Amino acid sequence: MANVYDKIATALKEIRKIQNLIEQGLAKPDEKQKAFSIAKETTALFTNDIFQRKAEKLGRVTVWSMQSKNGFVPANEARQLDSWIALLEEHNNARKIKAEISSDKVHIQSVVDGEDQHIFITEKGSAEHTHLILDSGTGEIRIDPKDKSPHDLIKSVEAKLQLKTGEIVQVTKTTLNFVEPEAPRPDVRAYAASKDEYFVVELYNNGDEDLEDFRVVARWIQPPPEGAQERVLEGFNDVTDYLVMASPHSLNILKQGTRVYIKGVPNISIDKKIRITITCKGMRSGKKVEKVFELETPNQYK
Repeated sequence: MANVYDKIATALKEIRKIQNLIEQGLAKPDEKQKAFSIAKETTALFTNDIFQRKAEKLGRVTVWSMQSKNGFVPANEARQLDSWIALLEEHNNARKIKAEISSDKVHIQSVVDGEDQHIFITEKGSAEHTHLILDSGTGEIRIDPKDKSPHDLIKSVEAKLQLKTGEIVQVTKTTLNFVEPEAPRPDVRAYAASKDEYFVVELYNNGDEDLEDFRVVARWIQPPPEGAQERVLEGFNDVTDYLVMASPHSLNILKQGTRVYIKGVPNISIDKKIRITITCKGMRSGKKVEKVFELETPNQYK
């Protein structure tokens, strides 16, 4: 059964197909109307409040149509679908959460895509990696056969089951054990987002304690001779702020389950990527967190 992301991907293909016909001057008015209908019906599948509001706002924009003498839609009306396509792409791209960690010997990257979590393990100096796929729907751990055998890098795999009773069970190949609850696990996520028509980076505290001592660094690439760039991001806005009017503030504490936005983020890079490095620590545990996220910029140097 197709999930919402698959349905959106299918809708995008159909909308782009019609947009391409419009660009060539070969689309009929009912086909153009069909593209808008598909877009609106698909955005109705959104469950996230921010995306729902974006779709509602976009749905209030008046779409004009020129009178066509030959029965086909004028080619310049193809651009009217751009905002709907961008919104659907943004929704599907937001599900891909990336995190990574390195030691002197290995580099490990985690990518969450829909219900699957992909773990890539690479030895330093090697061009090959091991690829594990964790299916949260079935609990199955799969191995991508195209990549390096996990037996070369992984000695064992353990799992922990966190029950609704509050108990935690550790599962190995031969044993089952109840374990003591762990200390707080601070964590933070970064997403590329759009708020009040600004390109922003969204920070979300998805750990189990409040966070403090933030340092957020953005890295991107400009054309020669400037090359690689780096900037410390210091201005933050709350969810309720209207960015056109609000003034950014310093980030002293990011409470558990809350998010903030960073305005003034570079929105263009040679590779259409911006690398966000976040360092902070948990207020109760004192545990330090350092996460790196590779986000996509809306614009790219030509």
